[in-house]
Amino acid sequence: MTDEQTPAASRHYPQRIGPSAQWPADTSAQWLETNIGDVLRAHARERPERAAVSWQDGDTLTCLTYSELLAAATRVAQWLLELARPGERIAVWGPNSIEWFVVEHAAALAGIALTPLNTRLTDPEVEHILRESGPVVLLAADDYHGSSLRSRGEQLAERCADLAAVRALGGWRSAPPPLAGLRALPDVAPGAPFLVQYTSGTTGRPKGALLSHRAALNCARFFALRLDPGPDEVWCSPLPLHHVGGSITMLLAALAIGANYVIVPEFDPVLVLDLAERSHATFIGGVPTMYVAMLDAPDFAARDLRSLQGLLCGGSTVPPALVRRIEKAFGARMVIGYGQSESPCIAQTWLDDCDLDKSETIGQPLPYRDVRIVRPGTSETAMLQEIGELCTRSAMTMDGYVGDTLVSFDVVDADGWLHTGDMCSMDGRGLLRFHGRLREVIIRGGENIYPREVEEALMQHPDIAQIAVVGIADDHWGEEVAAFVLPVPGTAPSVDDLTVFARTLLAPFKIPRGWVFVSSFPLTASGKIKKHELLAASTGFRRAMTKACSSEDPY
Repeated sequence: MTDEQTPAASRHYPQRIGPSAQWPADTSAQWLETNIGDVLRAHARERPERAAVSWQDGDTLTCLTYSELLAAATRVAQWLLELARPGERIAVWGPNSIEWFVVEHAAALAGIALTPLNTRLTDPEVEHILRESGPVVLLAADDYHGSSLRSRGEQLAERCADLAAVRALGGWRSAPPPLAGLRALPDVAPGAPFLVQYTSGTTGRPKGALLSHRAALNCARFFALRLDPGPDEVWCSPLPLHHVGGSITMLLAALAIGANYVIVPEFDPVLVLDLAERSHATFIGGVPTMYVAMLDAPDFAARDLRSLQGLLCGGSTVPPALVRRIEKAFGARMVIGYGQSESPCIAQTWLDDCDLDKSETIGQPLPYRDVRIVRPGTSETAMLQEIGELCTRSAMTMDGYVGDTLVSFDVVDADGWLHTGDMCSMDGRGLLRFHGRLREVIIRGGENIYPREVEEALMQHPDIAQIAVVGIADDHWGEEVAAFVLPVPGTAPSVDDLTVFARTLLAPFKIPRGWVFVSSFPLTASGKIKKHELLAASTGFRRAMTKACSSEDPY
């Protein structure tokens, strides 16, 4: 290993902390105590002709400059204020689009909070969110994969409007109405509500985390600044705008640094590559499953992606083998980010981190965040390298869950610490290692097994494209380890082969006792594998595996 590859050589880690696993907030960066609309106004004033957003319109890649975006968002903000008052909420239901993009900026200017809706939600799920978050109007897309979200919305919401109406109001397709004579927009406080972000719902019922302008803007800005951005950034993202990965980590981060944001309607590997190539993107945003699909695109090798500097990855942990494969193929550096709906952009790696740090950690806490590792079930701070629950305290944490005060107090304690529910450890440089969800820990015969560790080890097998490890109930051991495997296209790994391979890397009790080969994984909109669905679909497999286990099990 060369000096450049060793963790100690990184310029970002000059000091070591300890012995407790606690990171004090870095307050040396500039904190923005402002609202999102004022950031848009500043860019329109200082760089009016700079491209702010690009999207595919027919065969053409169309764009709005920052001055044009401000004008369009101002007109739409006027319309929104006819539907809702400052401080009230509106809901948006549709795929990524220029209309959604403009509405997000317009709502910020109007002081109206957004409640995004996942396009995959069922009617009962939408009803729950609308009832709990209380938007005064739902803006819905008319045409989505051959069906109308607006038609469904009219049956579910008290008031529903066509999201496509934003196009004419914004004036980018026809002669826009004059700005002169429009009423003044309200003053929006930094602490005003900006977003009601519903969790993915991988366990339990989704909850709406309320994020302020202050929280969302600074989360996004510190994420972007860690990338050492240049003056002419172009960010291409298929991440859904109904998720914080799209609406904050990508869209708002691009706004924070004055980048050109390239809209991808929804993930299609060929379309992402096409738009990234045509726009000369400097960064692509995605999750591991997206990058794997792009690598498997038939014309990937012919793409001219020389403008790419980085690949932004979040929503799931990324095994070392996959990091190296993606970086080599794209010729760009990967950045691993970690956060959640309740507090986006908690930790992040640096572009020039060594391979070891980048592939095995989720990075170092971002500025203005206290972070510590807590021993589960206690209030005790863990020691360095000890696995415990990751907790963070910051003004970038949610103001609570909408309509669920008791749960809010349970998640954010009296001292302001957000309990993430994620198991991590911290080293002496403040780097965090992810060990899985607190409730995903497998306890086999009294031994704690972290799915993340097993997944990383098995991902080194050349025939495994992706893997999900879960705990299966077992009469004798309490739980057993099961692995759901997506093979690399064109390969057919056997159970015996994988078991022998696992024995070379894992302690006997960590080796999966059950193997299931799949052609795809059930995913949330943010790209996370729905492990609860894997468990629900594995009843017969569970019975067979339990029968095969005994007290004399060699594992």
